[in-house]
Amino acid sequence: MSKYRNEKKNSPYRDRSVEENLKLFDEMRQGRFAEGECCLRVKMNMQHENPCMRDFVAYRIRYTEHPMSGDKWCIYPTYDYTHCIVDSLENITHSLCTLEFEIRRESYYQLLIDLDIYKPNVWEYSRLNVSNNVLSKRNIEKLVSEKHVNGWGDPRLLTLEGLRKRGYTPSMINDFCAHLGVARKGNENLTSYKLLEKFARTELDRLAPRTFGITEPVLLEIQNLDAAKELKFEAPLFPADPSKGTQTYTLSKHVYIEAEDFSETHIDKFFGLTPDQPVCLKYGPVIKMLSCEKNADGSINHVKVEILPNYTEKLKGYIHWVSKDHSMNVKCMLYSVLFNVEDVKKTGDKWLSYKNPDSLIVKPNAKMWNFHKSAKIDERF
Repeated sequence: MSKYRNEKKNSPYRDRSVEENLKLFDEMRQGRFAEGECCLRVKMNMQHENPCMRDFVAYRIRYTEHPMSGDKWCIYPTYDYTHCIVDSLENITHSLCTLEFEIRRESYYQLLIDLDIYKPNVWEYSRLNVSNNVLSKRNIEKLVSEKHVNGWGDPRLLTLEGLRKRGYTPSMINDFCAHLGVARKGNENLTSYKLLEKFARTELDRLAPRTFGITEPVLLEIQNLDAAKELKFEAPLFPADPSKGTQTYTLSKHVYIEAEDFSETHIDKFFGLTPDQPVCLKYGPVIKMLSCEKNADGSINHVKVEILPNYTEKLKGYIHWVSKDHSMNVKCMLYSVLFNVEDVKKTGDKWLSYKNPDSLIVKPNAKMWNFHKSAKIDERF
């Protein structure tokens, strides 16, 4: 069939009678043919320059259970056949699709003309392509079926469910799409994922209260807690607008800080805690390292520090912290780009080899303030 269409040659079965076609079609429906053995085609124009007009397939045989009708049918209609008819029957005013379907516009209208039914307006536009990811359903299905991601709702995917689980709101997505607009500038345009993140940050900055969290905890032991002028510290929920309220952080003898905010040796241009460099526990006291206590295997057990109550010199580091006495253990999922290459389409058939192995890093022993135990699903901070 493909050979004849390419050569603009009629099928040897093209001039069968209506009665014979109806009989064979009924036998297709009864399951008397194997998949691919035969199909029903729409008689159009085999000499047409547009290949979509060369007697496209209307029904083909598939012995696959349907999610709604089960195994009642073994013949299924094609996109080319159903798209225009369903649009017409449902009184669609504008049928919108991406540019790769532009070639099908002619057959879309021809079938409606032949049937003498209502013709909607058809309009094609360029696809949305986002860098370092794929939006093709075929590619996403491969990622899901081969377990490169955890289902269609994996937060690394740009499906609506994936975006929701990542923390994106409808307004973030709508603002992103409104900013891009809709154009007919070809399917090669590529939008950076950083622009999508920008709209997330803009909304979160306005609506999400601030908090502290530690993904890779290092335990500090404060040797002179009684030197602290106070143990409770008020921090603004929205630093840009303190009038929106505050959150209280309570200091205790044992405090968690981020591993990347600590170094056993001094490093140039490093702003964290080192033997030679004090830091400020943000909104709290200034601390200085005294010693690093190790386990038998050489890993850090805890770091002994002291409070410098009257420290006046300029500081480089202001770091997040969580008091052990007021903490809860959480599993933290750190997501990054799904692919290490910006334009995945340009990698061709090797696109899967560019998947980022660090697109998901799980931190099973992360720490957060325990007042977040009351957080609701979809609450953002």
